[in-house]
Amino acid sequence: MRKIAQNGVIMAGSKKIDKGITQRGDFSFQVRMMAGGHRITETFDTLNEARAFRDSKSVAKALDPDFKKVIASRVKKQEAGSYTLSKALGRYSKEVTALKKGASEENYKIGKLQRYDIAKIGFYTCTPDDVATFLSTLKKEGMSDNGRRKYALIISHCYNIAVKRWRLTVANPVASVELPSNGPSRDRRLETGEEERFFAELAKARNKYVLPIVKFAIEVAARRSELLALQWEDVKYLLDGTGTATLYDTKNGDNRTVPLSSKAVDILKGLTRPIKGGAVFPLSIGNLRAAVEEALKRARKSYENECKDAGKKPSSDFLMNLRFHDLRHEATSRLFERGVFDSMEVAAITGHKTLQMLKRYTHLRAEDLARKLG
Repeated sequence: MRKIAQNGVIMAGSKKIDKGITQRGDFSFQVRMMAGGHRITETFDTLNEARAFRDSKSVAKALDPDFKKVIASRVKKQEAGSYTLSKALGRYSKEVTALKKGASEENYKIGKLQRYDIAKIGFYTCTPDDVATFLSTLKKEGMSDNGRRKYALIISHCYNIAVKRWRLTVANPVASVELPSNGPSRDRRLETGEEERFFAELAKARNKYVLPIVKFAIEVAARRSELLALQWEDVKYLLDGTGTATLYDTKNGDNRTVPLSSKAVDILKGLTRPIKGGAVFPLSIGNLRAAVEEALKRARKSYENECKDAGKKPSSDFLMNLRFHDLRHEATSRLFERGVFDSMEVAAITGHKTLQMLKRYTHLRAEDLARKLG
């Protein structure tokens, strides 16, 4: 059945009744029009209101040079529900993280972050409470204060980039959250018996390069990223059985050549050196991380079983809370314990810019110092 509306325009069901206007029921008139490349959709109770809105927008387009900006802002608000934090982090990863020296590490964190509930929240609607809940979840999972702080800072920088570079009108929810402190510097070293058990499990890893890179790390005190980037063409053997390795694109921006002990050279000579060269340790950061974590779990489990069989209580610290980066602490401390290097020489090997930073990576055992005192 047809109805005759104002000005004699024929309407039936949901049909276009005027330019840019569709009637959807007796009291629902929808305006649909394009403005500045963006679609506008508004609904009114009467045809006159719909026409007035349509005509006002048409006039505004002609008179207001900033109309396109207004419409763009309106569209962004409409898209708020579909543009999630996960999507924003994906863009951040491609445009920002990819240019960082620590891109692999940060991309790993972003990938992990995108699996949490907070990543499903709209980028425009994420609140400080959402961030606080996320950090609380990480704490329950056993993550350190410093680790949780790093994840929060990634989210915060993503929002700052969105405002300053992407020109999005959005508030940074992290700005109103009290972040965990950096915490005390780590002083974890390999204790008596840990190295042997750790190495034994690393030897069982599927990738044959896992054990060598761990042993090599303890010898040269290099960062994980530096080791994974090391190329065969940058390794030189000397006649006395030692050698050198040149590390490029390091964390502090300076290339450096580090000495290789005879033990470090033996580790390299035990690897296959392709004719065309390439990476000394062809491993991804993800595979290396997983292999080290699994080896530590197996070593700890084996230790606990032995303690159980012997009727002893296992130490709560043995083979626990150990990370790959702790090997750099171990190696730096061992360089000092050799008693043949001064602070400047050790800094030249490790690449530390200041003696204060070098001190953070040096953890001499009181027992060893006591022996030197006699």
